[in-house]
Amino acid sequence: MMDLLALGRSGVLAFQNALNATGDNVANADTPGFVRRRIVLATQPTGSGGPFQRASLSGAGVRVASLVRDVDPLKANAARIASGDQARMGARLDWLQRLESLATTADVVGRVGAFFDAATRLAAAPTQPAARAVFLDAAEDAAAAFSGHGRDLEQLEGDIRAEAKLSTRRVNDLAAALVKVNDQLRRGDKGDIAAAGLLDNRDRLLADLANEVRLSVSEGERGVVEVKLGSGPSAVLLVPRAGNSSRIGVAPDGQSVLLDPDHEPVPLRLPASGRLSGLLEASGQIIRARAALDGSAGSFATLVNDWHQQGIDANGQPGQAIFATTATRTNVGKANAGQAPVDVVLADGATPFPQGYRLIAEAGGFTLARTDNSASITGTSPLLLDGLTVTIGNGWVSGDQWTIEPLTGAQGLSLRPLNGNDVAAAARWQIDGLPTNGARGLPDIFDDATALALPGGDTTPPPWRITVIAGGLAEIRDPTGVNLLATVPADGSLIEGPGVRFRIPPNAAEGDLFRIAPSPAGSQDNRNLLDLGRLRAQPGPNGTIEAVLDADLAGIGANVSDTKRLEAAAASLKEDAARANDAVSAVDLEREAAELTRLQAAYRANAQVIGVARDLFDQILGLAR
Repeated sequence: MMDLLALGRSGVLAFQNALNATGDNVANADTPGFVRRRIVLATQPTGSGGPFQRASLSGAGVRVASLVRDVDPLKANAARIASGDQARMGARLDWLQRLESLATTADVVGRVGAFFDAATRLAAAPTQPAARAVFLDAAEDAAAAFSGHGRDLEQLEGDIRAEAKLSTRRVNDLAAALVKVNDQLRRGDKGDIAAAGLLDNRDRLLADLANEVRLSVSEGERGVVEVKLGSGPSAVLLVPRAGNSSRIGVAPDGQSVLLDPDHEPVPLRLPASGRLSGLLEASGQIIRARAALDGSAGSFATLVNDWHQQGIDANGQPGQAIFATTATRTNVGKANAGQAPVDVVLADGATPFPQGYRLIAEAGGFTLARTDNSASITGTSPLLLDGLTVTIGNGWVSGDQWTIEPLTGAQGLSLRPLNGNDVAAAARWQIDGLPTNGARGLPDIFDDATALALPGGDTTPPPWRITVIAGGLAEIRDPTGVNLLATVPADGSLIEGPGVRFRIPPNAAEGDLFRIAPSPAGSQDNRNLLDLGRLRAQPGPNGTIEAVLDADLAGIGANVSDTKRLEAAAASLKEDAARANDAVSAVDLEREAAELTRLQAAYRANAQVIGVARDLFDQILGLAR
């Protein structure tokens, strides 16, 4: 009789626990990271007989052996890897699209093309003030395109570096949380509901961590895990089974990761999976885009400045550099108590100290110094040093500090203070010859500061009158033709003159006459502008300026397109892996409803066993009366 009661009681308790587990499944069906639980039942151990023990031949009943989580480690790991791969591509795509948007909006290649087009239009009317003003406006717009895009890329690089640092901080926080879960799993009971909750929390942490970096996970006793970054022999231990986790950080280059960055940094080769990997890959693309833009800005400025200095402006003066290639930026100290504005003007043509300057407000005035203290000036506003004029407005407080940072590359590009008359449309030299000349060309001449005198030592500069004589020679005379300055070869060889070098066409015939003279002020000549058109089409090592800019933009677009395709494939794999994992671990309400029906029937059956035992006991007691 007591055995019958014990059998029913054990069954009721066991199936009550099973019903509770199924009820938890239903209640947490929509809880992220929840893993389906089920109760495993086992036969009660039999006793050896005695006043307080069940006899060895009597029924044993049923008991709860354990609470089991439905997990397939292989499918769970596959889901983590697929999620990390998608997170990598998603992060990379996000930032590359931002880069593409900035590049498209800046339209540097279009505005550089507009500058060259303005020069072509000016060549058709080289003395028109309106055309000269339009040319300078186009030059300013091209410089603004470079400098503005340079600032945008610098900001984008700073933003993605900050995002990568947040990602490494998240990795470190998740690793520290896993250490705590490991500790709780070691100290808790195995197989109870609390352990199942800890294991769910552990798996959520692992999933979140796998979204950031690629992991290798090995599980030990009681569900304690060891986590490594990467896989294979080169994997680095991140979370040990016992002890503190390792920490990672972003390297100064913004493209790699360091282990233990605060103490003894060790470079890590981060596996190509996880959001952090995607951020670092995109960061590398942005850094390379900045470097390419700086290189293009420098090439553009050098080409245009060198070209312009070969011409003569409307005042009859040699052309000046059109673009300045250095600017400055003032950074306000974070601890400043005042609100004083600081205005910095860099003198035209001045070169600031490359490492920058430090400005300090003091009770008696201000001190402006190079960062290495190799030069400084102290006094009241304004301060002048190295071509900088620094003016401090009202509102400063003693102790306020500012840094002045030189900018080069794209951000340093700007139009110099020129007016329309400063545009050097004309060629430096005017060269002509007699219509009856036998030569099919004219002499070539260009400036060379290292050239000192004509052969024979005469230092008279052009204008010259050049007559080809017998013996393959030519006489150089003054414009009157009276004074002989030098006799030179007429074979096409390069000849030195005062501040110039020149050559006479090798096909010149005896009696040919040429004249070389400086272009006068107000000249209608447009040959220097035509030369700019030829330079525009002249390819460098990687093509023309516009071709290089086009190629850079096309490369960004191609990277975005490739990443979109890879992200779509990774998202599909992630969905498939998650579906396969959910088939094992997720809660299916239809299955749980069927399980509830089965367990309730079993619960009622065991309750009926207790009821039968009670009725039999009542009948036995009735017989005894």
